[in-house]
Amino acid sequence: MPKEFRVGLVGSVSSYTLHFGAELSNMPGVRLMGLAHLDRDPEYIRSSLDLPWLTRYPKTLAGMAEAFRCPLYGEPEEMIDAGKLDGVCITTEDALRCHYALRAIEMGMHLFMPKPWAHVRRQADKMLDAARARGVKLVPQLPIRWRAPYVAARKVIDEGLIGRPLSGHFSIDHHLTLGGWKSDPSLAAGPEFELGFYTFDLARWLMKGEAVRVWGEGVNLDHDGLPYIDNGKGIVDFENGAIASVDLRFSLRHPFTGGGFEVIGNEGALTLGTDPATGKQIIAVYKGAGVERRAVTDGNAVRAELGNWIDICQNDRDATPWQEEGLKTLDLISGFVESCKSGAPVRLGAARTA
Repeated sequence: MPKEFRVGLVGSVSSYTLHFGAELSNMPGVRLMGLAHLDRDPEYIRSSLDLPWLTRYPKTLAGMAEAFRCPLYGEPEEMIDAGKLDGVCITTEDALRCHYALRAIEMGMHLFMPKPWAHVRRQADKMLDAARARGVKLVPQLPIRWRAPYVAARKVIDEGLIGRPLSGHFSIDHHLTLGGWKSDPSLAAGPEFELGFYTFDLARWLMKGEAVRVWGEGVNLDHDGLPYIDNGKGIVDFENGAIASVDLRFSLRHPFTGGGFEVIGNEGALTLGTDPATGKQIIAVYKGAGVERRAVTDGNAVRAELGNWIDICQNDRDATPWQEEGLKTLDLISGFVESCKSGAPVRLGAARTA
């Protein structure tokens, strides 16, 4: 039986500080040993976490320590030495994640990196090279692949019920909440990375092909300063001949609604829907003979993904497949942003150094 996995959080100003803290403090076989808060100002912490989907969590360091039943530390090295840790989750501001990841890797820590785990390819390569040289596991977060509706959709596609995916549409709608470090272009990756990691990764996963070209257009409707856009449209070509469109719809004025997806194959189609009898989410599979409704099973996606990382670390599983998937989605988003700026399609596949 694996020994207890001892883990810490580095950073106190990300939504994932709270999401991960809540799960890690209650996972069997896991002990949350501490939170390194990096001496952030109390008002800075509060404003960074003042988001409508975080209302159930504490917004002070004292509140986090009590809720997650863990001690507080100023710096990660202090926490790592005191807690004899196995790994850490880096939940800092976007632009600082590489810096603190490299410090943790130097101390031999396994790493879980929330999205956007990187927004510049050279930073991603630097972290991965350091982790491999030190012999530690770095796993980037791909949260969409653990959420029940998307898992159910992928299962339908894997079973061949719609045949080969030919065309897809993927969208995300999100209230654009600015404040704290998310308003600072020197610290925030911007919404195209912060939220595009959901939609672009879903397109790659459900179309079951490698993206080879992306064309994008974007506009900044509600604010200035953050790179690059808050609303955008992309067209992605895949090596298997499939195509997909991606909509990013973020606004200060519109409420959060979630988005959706559709995939059309050569033998049918599927979409996310609602069961008219129960009101619960379903995957609706459209065939010539009619519509089949697949139930979506409830699940805790954050716990499942953290559990996968811990299992990789404890059982010395290969982290390379997750790293490669994270890099490919990062490259697709980077290509989309480049296309928005240049007005020309961007070919993908070669290692990017931008």
